[in-house]
Amino acid sequence: MKTIAKALSLLSLVFIMASCQEQEPAYKSKLDVKTEPYDLEFDRYEEVLFNLDTANFQAELMKIQDRFSVFLSGDLSNPDAVQYLKEFAIDSYSISLYNKVKAAFPDLNQIERMVEDVYAHFHHYYPEIQLLRKVFTCVTGVTADVPAVQIFGDAMVISLDWYLDDEETYDQIGMPKYMALRRNLPTLAKDVAKELYMNYVYQWRKQGLVIDEMVNNGKMDFFIEAMCPAMPDSILLGYSSDQWHWAVENEGAVWADIVGNRRLYDSSLDSYMMYFGDGPFTQAYSNDAPSRLGEFFGLNIVRSYFSNNEISLQDLMERKDLQNIFQDSGYKPKK
Repeated sequence: MKTIAKALSLLSLVFIMASCQEQEPAYKSKLDVKTEPYDLEFDRYEEVLFNLDTANFQAELMKIQDRFSVFLSGDLSNPDAVQYLKEFAIDSYSISLYNKVKAAFPDLNQIERMVEDVYAHFHHYYPEIQLLRKVFTCVTGVTADVPAVQIFGDAMVISLDWYLDDEETYDQIGMPKYMALRRNLPTLAKDVAKELYMNYVYQWRKQGLVIDEMVNNGKMDFFIEAMCPAMPDSILLGYSSDQWHWAVENEGAVWADIVGNRRLYDSSLDSYMMYFGDGPFTQAYSNDAPSRLGEFFGLNIVRSYFSNNEISLQDLMERKDLQNIFQDSGYKPKK
C-alpha cells in the first residue's frame, strides 16, 4: 500500500508540475534562449575625475583626454571649458554624489554582469549589428536633461548616481517620489536595453490613436523583456509591487471601460495623458492605480500577439501596422 501511495503522490506531483508548465504564457518559452558571453570593457571616469589634482587641473585633464575622449572631446586649452569641469569636480554636491556612488559600487562586478547579459541577448537576436565594446561609468549630478544611460559614438555611458536607491539623495533635487522609487540598480538593465532599442531598433512615428500608442509602447517594453527575460514585471513597467498587482487584478474592468467608452480610437491629448502620462497614479480609476496604464495594456497585447503568432522578435519589431498587431493578438482580458 505504501508503494502505491508513494507512486500516486509522485504521479500527482508530475501532474501539478505539468499544470504549472502549461500555465506559463507561450511567449515566455519563446524568449528562453541560450546566449553566448559578451565581454565589454568598462572604465570608471568618476574615479579618475574626482581624484585629479585640482591645483593643476588643466594639465591633469589633458593627461586623461585620450582615455576619456567621450567626456573630454572639447578644447582643453579653453579656460572656460576647464573651469566648468573644475567647478563640477569641486562642487560639494557632486563630491557627495561621488562618495555615495563609491560606497554603493566599490566595484563594478554586478553592473558588468547585468550590462553584459543585456548585450548578449541583443547579440543573439541581432548578430548582424556590430555593438560597441566600451562602457564608461560616471557621475553627472542627476539632472533631468542628462539621461541615466546614453550611447555616444562607439561607447555607452552610465551615470551611476541614478541608481543609488537613496530617496534622500533624490529628494534634494526635487525628484518626485514615484520617480525616485525607480532609481535603483535593477532598473539599470532596463535602461541599457531601452538605449539599445532607441539606437538600433526604434522606428520614428507620429503620435496616433490610443491603441497605436499602446502597441508602440508595448513593442518597446517587450523588446526590453527579451533583453532582460528574468526582470520582474513591476521593474519592467516602473511600478511598485502593489501597483502591479492592482493593474493585474483590475485589468479586465479597466479594459472594459476603455473599450466601452470608445477610447481605443481616440487621439485627444486628454486620453493620451490619461493612459501614457507619468505620475504617482491614474486618478480616473483609483489612487492605487498606477500611471501609464496604456503601457501596461500595450505590453500584454504584444505578449499575446507573440504567443499566438509564429513570428521572430526582429520581425515583430519591424512591423509598422500597429492596429494589425492588436487585431491578431487575440488579447481578451477577463472581466
